[in-house]
Amino acid sequence: MIALLLAVALSATPQSGDLKRAHDRFEFGSFAEAAGTARAWLAEHPDASGDDAIEAYRILGVSEVKLGDLPQARTAFVSLLSLDPDYALDPFLVEPKVVEFFDQVKKEHEPALAPLRERQRALEEQKRLADEAKKRLLSEEQARSGPPTKVIRVQERLYLFNWMPLGAGQFQNGHRAKAVAIAAAETVLAAVNLGSILFHNQIAQDPSRRCSPSAATGCSQPPFRDSDRKLLSRIDVVKYASAGLFWAVYAYGVVDAHVYYVPRVETELSPREAAVKLSWNY
Repeated sequence: MIALLLAVALSATPQSGDLKRAHDRFEFGSFAEAAGTARAWLAEHPDASGDDAIEAYRILGVSEVKLGDLPQARTAFVSLLSLDPDYALDPFLVEPKVVEFFDQVKKEHEPALAPLRERQRALEEQKRLADEAKKRLLSEEQARSGPPTKVIRVQERLYLFNWMPLGAGQFQNGHRAKAVAIAAAETVLAAVNLGSILFHNQIAQDPSRRCSPSAATGCSQPPFRDSDRKLLSRIDVVKYASAGLFWAVYAYGVVDAHVYYVPRVETELSPREAAVKLSWNY
């Protein structure tokens, strides 16, 4: 409902500076100022017949009803209806007494409005037929001239891909071999790092591998046996080395993706290639 009211308000707001002031005064309830500004604008634009003129007559008519000057309001509403015979005030935005007066004026002048309404519909139908004829003419001309000699495919690239792992930036830039190499290296290094962490935790948390200072040999630095301590040290080397290499490969991928990044790529295709791509996308 709020979106509907907002759309109505935006569509009703005039573009002219003077009319905007009249509209603002009208919304604030300063009906005398609104009527004066709208009347002045209409005097400066006697030949106006578009949406601005309709809005000016609406502001003037409603304001005059609010001020109690019904003859002036009637004149404004008649002028409005002469521009748009099917116009109607929104009962959700305008007081019932104003809507009732407007409908009364409209009903009284219905005999004069009917020919205007028919003429307006005839003009709209004429415009529709002209548009259809124009489209048909363009279509026939295109059919005679044949298909285009070339088609330009425009591809918008995402900047976020430059920061993603697994060679996403390289795939986007069209460097598939480099992307596959980066993705494979990062996958292997991540798997090695994760495996070393799990293996390290398994050994470190295994109670059967613990020893005490009372042991005869092989327990110079409890709680781990000397052999396990050496193994854990080697695993730590693998863990930190794989992590370092992973981030090094990732950093290389990010820098390389930024170096070759182009936000917008235009590719020239032949009509046959374009037709195949469109059919595949469909």
